[in-house]
Amino acid sequence: MTPEPFDIAILGGGFGGTITALVLHRLGFRVIVIDRGVHPRFAIGESSTPIADLVLRDLAIRYDLPRLLPLVKYGTWKAAYPDVTCGLKRGFSYYEQPQGERFAPREDHANELLVAASHDNARSDTHWFRADVDAFLAREVTDAGIPYLDRTEVTIGATGPWLLMARRIGEMRPITAQFLIDGTGDAGVLKGYLGLRDQAERLKTHSRALFAHFAGVKRWGPLIEERGANVTDHPFPTDDAAQHMVLPRGWMWQLRFDTDVTSLGFMLDTRHDPLDTSLSPSEEWEEWLRRFPSIADQLAGAALVDPPGGLRRTGRIQRWIDRAAGPDWALLPHSAGFIDPLNSTGIAHTLCGIEKLALAFERSFGKPALADEMATYAEAVSREIELIDELISGCFDAMPHFPAFVTWSMVYFAVVTSYEHGRSMGEIPPGTPFLGADSEARWSMVRGARQKLMDRLSRIEDKASESSARSEADAWLSEHVCQAIAPYNIAGLCNPQVKNMYRYTAADKG
Repeated sequence: MTPEPFDIAILGGGFGGTITALVLHRLGFRVIVIDRGVHPRFAIGESSTPIADLVLRDLAIRYDLPRLLPLVKYGTWKAAYPDVTCGLKRGFSYYEQPQGERFAPREDHANELLVAASHDNARSDTHWFRADVDAFLAREVTDAGIPYLDRTEVTIGATGPWLLMARRIGEMRPITAQFLIDGTGDAGVLKGYLGLRDQAERLKTHSRALFAHFAGVKRWGPLIEERGANVTDHPFPTDDAAQHMVLPRGWMWQLRFDTDVTSLGFMLDTRHDPLDTSLSPSEEWEEWLRRFPSIADQLAGAALVDPPGGLRRTGRIQRWIDRAAGPDWALLPHSAGFIDPLNSTGIAHTLCGIEKLALAFERSFGKPALADEMATYAEAVSREIELIDELISGCFDAMPHFPAFVTWSMVYFAVVTSYEHGRSMGEIPPGTPFLGADSEARWSMVRGARQKLMDRLSRIEDKASESSARSEADAWLSEHVCQAIAPYNIAGLCNPQVKNMYRYTAADKG
């Protein structure tokens, strides 16, 4: 059988693979998408951000994909695609959860942090209900006339060009492609074929996951209001956010969709809470609820609705593949590595990777210069993964001391909001590495602040019971971090007057 020729084959039919296909199709390339699964299906990775929305907007405009444009804001999404489920995300909220105790609201909000990312609901970010979103994007691919093979297993037979043997429902279909993009995430099809190495041992973050979708989860805002919280100080309704319950050695995400479904998941530090296979996932879930009674109050009466097999549990989730691209292949960022869902970097990172690949193909596809373009792409993705790891691992280190966690979060939000602002103002051009990971000045700031964080933690290591020592160390850390982030603090961060309630930090999406 004569192989069917394509310019580019994309492995994986999640949102990364399908958006890549739509963009490259608009550039005139002959593209095929191959996916081993079928939509709709359960998936995690659901929280968008202002950066993600800005990049998706630019992709939709630059490559004439008007049907993607409504997805960049909650208001336009709901108007254009009411049947594609999403959730309202006004910002980020964090609550300290002491083990064995219920959350006790404080007048000064010292055990809370709320950071707004939009002025109002209409312009807000969204939670992506991936079963609906991924299915919608797969339909967009087929409606555009792009071949899309689901329920298909692929065997790689040769390179230069790539020869793919695609088996779909017992039928073999040979395919050739000049370039191969792997969007399969942790499945790592190209990793196995090319013998790429996972260098996760170099990463500082160590976390594992326990997660599912639930119905009937009580809203957190009314629960804490009953306990005396002054929620009128909140810059947005706290449940309309990427909500984080900060544990002493981990955290829980809560993402509410516009249905009665909420995505819930524990991310646990494997250095302190390694996977215990003597407990079933359900038994472990119940154990965590026993430890944190306020979360248990929220889930009283809730029912697990997805995935069909019940709670999913992982070992350590960190990945960092040693090469993200070669002259005729590339890994999308989520296939090249992953750190942790904390602070919602996943969707934005993937979209930035798609943008970089599209620009490289515009300039150099079919030319010798493409090899250099892919080397640049690989270096950028590697630096991005390393920067995300630095920011997220700092959060995990600070979790036992919530004031330190809040201060370190200022570093994260300074990096993010300054990148958003530069992007929205045209100062950071499309294709610039995610979060400015190529900037030595940014790296110097982050590393310097990280050293101050570690100094702060060591200062009270032997004085954990002395509140005066903790307060002194917290003040010292805050002073030094605020000085470090000053060149990037365009959002009024590190302001003690607002009592951890930041009303607006993100750049306007237009």
